[in-house]
Amino acid sequence: MNYNFDEYIDRYGTESSKWDGFEHRFPGLDAQGSIPMWVADTDFRAPQEVIDAIVAKAQFGIFGYPKSKGEAFDKAVIDWIFKRHGWQLDPKWIVPTAGVVPAITHAIQAFTEEGDGVLIQPPVYYPFKKTIQNNKRRVIENPLLLNEETGQYEIDFEDFENKLKDPNTKMFILCNPHNPVGRVWSEEDLRKIGELCLKHHVRVFSDEIHSDLILQGSRHLPLGMLDERFNQHVITAYSASKTFNLAGLQTSVIILPEEESRKRFIEQLDINQARDINIFGTIALEAAYTYGEGYLKGFIEQIESNIDYATAFVEENLRGVRIIKPQGTYLVWFDFRGTGLTADQIDALIIEKAKVAVDLGRWFGEEGAGFLRFNFACHRSTLVKALDQIKEAMSSL
Repeated sequence: MNYNFDEYIDRYGTESSKWDGFEHRFPGLDAQGSIPMWVADTDFRAPQEVIDAIVAKAQFGIFGYPKSKGEAFDKAVIDWIFKRHGWQLDPKWIVPTAGVVPAITHAIQAFTEEGDGVLIQPPVYYPFKKTIQNNKRRVIENPLLLNEETGQYEIDFEDFENKLKDPNTKMFILCNPHNPVGRVWSEEDLRKIGELCLKHHVRVFSDEIHSDLILQGSRHLPLGMLDERFNQHVITAYSASKTFNLAGLQTSVIILPEEESRKRFIEQLDINQARDINIFGTIALEAAYTYGEGYLKGFIEQIESNIDYATAFVEENLRGVRIIKPQGTYLVWFDFRGTGLTADQIDALIIEKAKVAVDLGRWFGEEGAGFLRFNFACHRSTLVKALDQIKEAMSSL
């Protein structure tokens, strides 16, 4: 089946948080007069096979409680993960949940106590910090380091181990590929992470939601696949939501190979009354993982094309700005520090003057000051318009 990523789809007036509901995030911006390039939500239709599966269920007309998963669901997940990453899963390991962030919350509640430390690596996806704080756990930070020579972020492993040594540190949330900096962690990095967390008895929640979206020259490796010993303390999260634009269906899969950990996690789901899954979500995920390979190929080509266009445009037109080229995800980390502007001035320039709604760097931690995150999962015309407006806004500097 052919998939058209060149079609412009008007999303205004469709109850979209990205296009219609961002005024609370960006006070003073008019949704109709601004270009939304924030929140990780693509502007492309889901694969037709997914749409057909949902329509067939809707036409059946009975929407009673679904079972959480079945053999076809398990097979779709197992086949997809093995084909994409080479990891052979056991169906017993698979636990569906209503999204990755809710799963992180359940894991924090299941495997830590109030006051325990949970380690993150800022600048990082801001719901991590929020859910740690909301559950009265202590946020421990191991900031990533930007290598100015390579233009890529790296892990400060000396600081990482020092934070793990604290007996109060009970969990580490790994983001791979990393959101927002786009780093796909190497096998060497992942083995270091696994060994150090094993050594210091720290459980790992590995958020691999963007793992399908690997760009040319990189390869995603699941942490849990690298060593059977790691599986004793690693929880891995996958979802079709970013890959196939299914976030509104609130469905993910959590991989828990170790039996006692799996039982404990499921018990926490029961405590939170969180075992039920969206009836359309499981159907959509199953169809996406069964039929979505061709769609994914076209999607990645579109993202890489947008990145190439933007990189050339920035180098030619936006003095003092550079793109931290992602190895994965469709989220692109822009570095505005070379403009000489403060973080407040950068935010005001792009949001208020250029009228482009993006995720502010400081949302991801103070390490993000001077940076902005752009969503490149959009029609080329949206990207062109946004960059032109930024160029015009910067022309007065």
